[in-house]
Amino acid sequence: MRHRTMTVLVLLLALVIAACGDGEGADTTTAGGTETTTGDTAAATTAAGEATTMAPEEGGSLEGTDLAVWGWSSSDAENTALNELIAGFSEETGANAAFQPQAEYDVALQAALTSGDPPDVFYVDSFRLPDLAAAGALAPVPEGAVSNPDDIYPSLREAFTYDGTWYCPPKDFSTLGLVYDPAALEAAGVAVPTTWEELAAAAEALTTGDAAAIAAGTAQAGLSMGVEYPRWGAFLFQNGAAITNEDNTAMTIDTPEAREAIEFVAGLYQNGFAVKPAAVDSGWSGEAFGQNKAAMVVEGNWLPPAMAADFPDKQYAVAELPAGPAGQGNFAFTVCYGVAADAANPEASWQLVDYLTNEEGSLAWTEAFSVMPARESVAEQWISAHPELEAFVAGADYSQRWGFVPGFGDVLSVFNTGLEGVVDGNMTVDQVIADTTAAGEGVLEG
Repeated sequence: MRHRTMTVLVLLLALVIAACGDGEGADTTTAGGTETTTGDTAAATTAAGEATTMAPEEGGSLEGTDLAVWGWSSSDAENTALNELIAGFSEETGANAAFQPQAEYDVALQAALTSGDPPDVFYVDSFRLPDLAAAGALAPVPEGAVSNPDDIYPSLREAFTYDGTWYCPPKDFSTLGLVYDPAALEAAGVAVPTTWEELAAAAEALTTGDAAAIAAGTAQAGLSMGVEYPRWGAFLFQNGAAITNEDNTAMTIDTPEAREAIEFVAGLYQNGFAVKPAAVDSGWSGEAFGQNKAAMVVEGNWLPPAMAADFPDKQYAVAELPAGPAGQGNFAFTVCYGVAADAANPEASWQLVDYLTNEEGSLAWTEAFSVMPARESVAEQWISAHPELEAFVAGADYSQRWGFVPGFGDVLSVFNTGLEGVVDGNMTVDQVIADTTAAGEGVLEG
């Protein structure tokens, strides 16, 4: 077993442990270096996705080759589906591939990487990618290893590109949508909002009481949404603003456009037309929606299975997020299948990754769930099986990556704390922007 350099060990030991979730987003980890050791497939890479490493042999027998796929456990149905896909690969190639879900995924993965004994293939959240790539823990995608890479939505390939190098193909993705109660909108005579102005008017018309009455179940808010960057950030995009520039090298939130976006969303809460889930005794906005405490919520395509499980009688529909002054904006939340730089069987690992993420594998994995295939070529077929979720797929065309640079999670924590303060009335938008800018500059310039 090859040993990592001391630099990589130190970098990986510096990673902050935080729970990963498909599509939800989480804090980042601490900053690391830029070593890019790639084990037996070492070679330079140029532009995103243009690796010059040797491609693995296609269609060869892998008789007796053991391959471990690590990830976090999802629902029984999803675990079964992945196991069936992996079993199909083993049957076709002769490999002994197996999915090994880890109860404490980040802890287990960090230990495996630092010990020099990593799993062959493992989940990488887009928010985690910069940390692992900077630490040299991931192998770049070898040229020809992934079938038809141009078929993958550009925003999703970009999500797994770091310093111009493409590291892994996405297994699926999620976006945000406006989920609403059709009966509530009809009763209030409200059309599905498509702009900020219409959203504000709809939220006002649909609100039937204050937070206390809503929490008691005797009234309903027009809108419920978490007070956090993974929701409010979409409104920044819709006004032509962002926390950082496109390549995450400079803070850009101190602009009139960003200030206007934050003030717009904050105003919905301050006027009583939107509520935080916690303010109405709900764990998240999906729960508030299911309990009829909100007529509209901004959530992702993870909401439908939650409704089916917890509120099976709740009727709902999904629309694209309303457009802002600068147009539409959204997030692409995604997870990829990464291959370790020190993988014991790199060629076999990439064959398995391609099997899971090519057109056939992408559709097979997502056909029974609400996550969406990362390939444009199968979108129409997927939508035909999930027509009620088409608005989520549409979001891929104008989504931005969910990810920053190592260490940026602390900056988002400052931003989220500031948003809470604005909603609660003890901070100003200018303070939020100033604090976030200062925190971000400390990371980007550090």
